[in-house]
Parts: sequence; C-alpha cells; structure tokens
Amino acid sequence: MEKDKIIKIDSSMRYMFPFAGYPICVLRTGFQLNDNELNFIKNLEYKNNEFHKITESTNILQLNELQRLKDFIENSLDDYVSNVLEINNKFNLTHSWATIQNEKQFHQGHTHCSQLISSVYYAEAEKPEITFKIPKSKLQEGYYFSYDIKNNNIYNSSGYTVTLKKGDIIFFPGQLHHETPINNKKERIIVGSGFFIEGNIGQKIELDDLNIKILNDR
Repeated sequence: MEKDKIIKIDSSMRYMFPFAGYPICVLRTGFQLNDNELNFIKNLEYKNNEFHKITESTNILQLNELQRLKDFIENSLDDYVSNVLEINNKFNLTHSWATIQNEKQFHQGHTHCSQLISSVYYAEAEKPEITFKIPKSKLQEGYYFSYDIKNNNIYNSSGYTVTLKKGDIIFFPGQLHHETPINNKKERIIVGSGFFIEGNIGQKIELDDLNIKILNDR
C-alpha cells in the first residue's frame, strides 16, 4: 500500500476543551481511512459484551495494514504533547484497539489505567459524542454546595460532552472518566490508543530522576 504523506497540523485544526482543567483536545485534520483499511478493521477478531464489540487484540496498530493510521495517530500525539501540553518528554504507544457500536449500544463509563494519555479516532461515525465526568465540579471543590446553575460550563459542571465528527481524533488524560451516550445512528467504529511516558525524567540534583523504558514485546 502506498504510504500517504503525513498531514501537517496547524492551530486551526485544534479545538481545546479544558474541562476541570484537563487538557482535552480534538484534532480535526480531515484524515480518513480508505475502504481497505476500514474493512480490515471491521474484519478483525472481536469479542462481544452487552455494550459493544471490542477487538481481541490490544495492539492492532502494530499490524502492517494499519501503518498509515498508526503514523497519523503518532503524528497527532506529537502535536498534542508539543503544542498543547508544551512539554519535551517522549510518549510511546502502549495499547491500541477498536470497538464497534451498533444501534442502541454505548460505551459504559470507565478510565484507562496505565495510560497517561489516551486517544480516540473516529473511523466511522455520525455525530459521535464523548462525555467526561468528575465527582465534583471545580466550583464545588472549595465548598461542596448545590449551586443554582444558570448555564452549564466547564467550571460549574461535573460532566462535559464533546460532539465530534468522522475523522476526528481526541486526546485526554487516561485517568479521566469518560463514556458515550447510546448510539442512535449508524454503525460507530473507533480506534482507541494509549500512551505512556518514556526516557529520562527529572534531575539527579532534585532526587526525582527516573529512566522509563517501554517494552513492546507483548
């Protein structure tokens, strides 16, 4: 398969949603899977649960058929780390999977353990949404009152929903609780990815230095 040129991301493609201070970012680059790539994802081995189908493999981006998608996701991650988080640390891909939601299915609330950064790429979807939730709003952290809210916003709400488009990729901290509403549209296919920090961290003089190495032999 001929390898497409990686999309160069500029600021007009970034949409920030700093809910509760978390660095949630959507990149709207227009990147789309071709028919072969989409059909390959559909024909992977899946296991079923009451909410959706999820791939048996948690390393689907290591497959040659999805190299173009892997390149896009890693390029998007580099932009998120460099231009949103604005740090120089390296992050490495640790997990990747796909889920399929049919009509009336949804993704239950969860977090991603062992992932500092998580991403979701919307391979096939019609007006998908993702909802982030925290136990208390930022306004309630100081004084835990039930405020008379005029309009819900990132300060006074314990939940925030982002509406996306096919081809979007969203990045957020893996610790952040998230879920999707019931899918009332056509088949929804996403590719999820998880990342962890790698390399030298901290300084010896501060007694906080570490060297982290990610093993990709799972």
